[in-house]
Amino acid sequence: MTTIILFTVIIPFFILYYSSEMLQLFVKKKFVWILVLFIGGVYFYSTGNGLHEMASFTLNQYCNPKAVTGTFCNGQFFNTYYTGNILYFIGGIFMVLALLLTEKINPNLTYSKKDVAITVINAVVYAFAIFAYAAFDPVLVGLVYSLIIMLASVYLWFGIRKKYLQYPVIFYTALTYTIGTIAALIVRFH
Repeated sequence: MTTIILFTVIIPFFILYYSSEMLQLFVKKKFVWILVLFIGGVYFYSTGNGLHEMASFTLNQYCNPKAVTGTFCNGQFFNTYYTGNILYFIGGIFMVLALLLTEKINPNLTYSKKDVAITVINAVVYAFAIFAYAAFDPVLVGLVYSLIIMLASVYLWFGIRKKYLQYPVIFYTALTYTIGTIAALIVRFH
């Protein structure tokens, strides 16, 4: 799990790195806040993940997770499903928004029509992960996260849809989160 979470920070960093012309975009004072947003996102993402994992372990090790009772066990339940997840997803929102806004400011000129098929396939595969978390988690935190990212990315996509080849991160994110979130909403509320 540690390696997977590490890659979920390293990969967005490299997307940010290349989308910002090797961070040169952030030399301009008016855009440095986007880099700060990303760094803050990494902090909340990591802190939330750590809190969630430790509380989840403690809850499952020392409490009956099917019948949570007592102050200690209720605290572990709250920390794993709410506090940890909320911090984690706030971090995720900050990181994704930093990527989307960076690309909005600095369009990509290397993405082409031949890249669309692999982007769509990858978006569908990743949408399964969004779907699984948002549809089946006992609390709604993951669903709220996916709704926020879906709405933000679709909003940005509508502004660039005719030039979508210059905005592959926005295109990919809007497609991924729309598929995953809509499917989760159908399953969760059907």
